[in-house]
Amino acid sequence: MIGKFFKGVGFAVVAAVAFGFVPAALGAYGLYWERWATAFLGNPLDPPYRWYKPLETVEGDFAAPIPSLEPAASPIPGQVLEAAARYAETHASDALLVAWRGSVILERYWNEQGPDSLFPAHSMTKILPGILIGHAIADGYIDSPDVSASVFLPEWNDDEHRGITIRHLLTMSSGIEESYDFKPKSDRMQRVMGLDIIPPNLAVKVRHEPGTVFAHFNPNPALLGVIVERATGRRFGDYLSEKLWRPIGARDALLFMDREGGMAHTDCCSWSAIRDWIRIGELLRNGGVYRGRQIVPAAWVEEMTTPSAANVNYGMQLWLGTKWEEYRRYDPDTDTFANWHAEPFVADDVIFLDGLGKKRLYIIPSHELVILRTGPNNDEWDDSYLPNILVTAIQERKPR
Repeated sequence: MIGKFFKGVGFAVVAAVAFGFVPAALGAYGLYWERWATAFLGNPLDPPYRWYKPLETVEGDFAAPIPSLEPAASPIPGQVLEAAARYAETHASDALLVAWRGSVILERYWNEQGPDSLFPAHSMTKILPGILIGHAIADGYIDSPDVSASVFLPEWNDDEHRGITIRHLLTMSSGIEESYDFKPKSDRMQRVMGLDIIPPNLAVKVRHEPGTVFAHFNPNPALLGVIVERATGRRFGDYLSEKLWRPIGARDALLFMDREGGMAHTDCCSWSAIRDWIRIGELLRNGGVYRGRQIVPAAWVEEMTTPSAANVNYGMQLWLGTKWEEYRRYDPDTDTFANWHAEPFVADDVIFLDGLGKKRLYIIPSHELVILRTGPNNDEWDDSYLPNILVTAIQERKPR
């Protein structure tokens, strides 16, 4: 009976949204049902911009664009850069940017996108709470990543959850299980679309002993955001602005909130100018330094980029190219969301951020490269292709 009720309400709200309104009688839950219906009228994994409301601004401090380098000064031949652009274009990309030593050497846009276009980073957003945990440690709010998460999540001060440390959340090895129940009343949907996302994220069950199994599940970074707020006493967006967004000179960004004045989604859903992710890549490439300034503690960047115990291809809220796997899985129990790597990375120090729809930020410190691809999903995307052709071109460059 309850299931039929929710199904009936769901169809009613879908119809309401399709005709441009949500019944006022739904009251406070009108926003939830509007989100649910809008998502399922289109692609529920990648809803349109209008779905993301409310949004909260993260203040930046934009002063100058990222510099560009003349083609003659690039270490990569023009024909190789063109091959990279063709690959991106034929694989449904919206943008491809390549930076070398902090300057852009290739920049292409499609589908009415441009340098200042707002870009939904999806799971690339996960790097942000990862970075801020490092700042909270440096600022004395958190003793160590190895303290129990229950210090800041007292709701987890029980036998089931007490063994989960902040490090376990950072490395996606907390042992929690994710649900694939997409019914409107499920905890999964409340974590994604609900008006108070903290309780359903805290409600996750523990399936594996913490630290033993890697599983790329969203409650991990979602709860890292909660820990940042509770440890610092600051709103996540304000701390992000102070510690990262303003220091790197980025334009204002946006965070998706569960409700006005509520909690930011720190597992996904930030919006920012496309080019500003090159700044994030440069910072990680240089051990936390951007434009000569130490923005993130160097020791923390080293920790973030160190292979974790449960998965050598994952550090702290970022991926690593430590060991070749043809299909890179998020969930140890299914191949449904695996990503294809046709061959091993040529460079042995590849770091990358991974967002829904093959959004990628590849960082290759040894070759001073940062590569950004945005766009919708493409099942034929090969995660090894762009890093490998660009790295190989640099390796084959003759001394000037």
